[in-house]
Amino acid sequence: MIEMKTIYGSFSPSQIAAFKKSLRSSIFFVLLCVDPETSEQHKEIDVNKLFDNLLRKVNSYNELLMCQKEVVELMTLLQAAKDEYNKPEFDFLTCRKLILDAGSEVLKIREAGDSNA
Repeated sequence: MIEMKTIYGSFSPSQIAAFKKSLRSSIFFVLLCVDPETSEQHKEIDVNKLFDNLLRKVNSYNELLMCQKEVVELMTLLQAAKDEYNKPEFDFLTCRKLILDAGSEVLKIREAGDSNA
């Protein structure tokens, strides 16, 4: 089993895979909170704080994994989704696309043993 080396030690492939799954779940929860059809069910959630906490989490992950380019794209997509959400003329479909693209970008993050690592 190949482990991914980080600035603080190593993570096993299963740890990285579990984190990626959790991260995607967090991203898709944001989608539920901004979707006009489901946002009422999550009205107690501060969506901007949710975006900020998610971006901080990804930034920390970025530092641990020594700045993979996929993480930069992921953060860019999440920030763009947050910016769209905060526009006076919020376009849900644009925001939705950005969030879904961010979720897809998580799958591109290399794990230990990936040939592109």
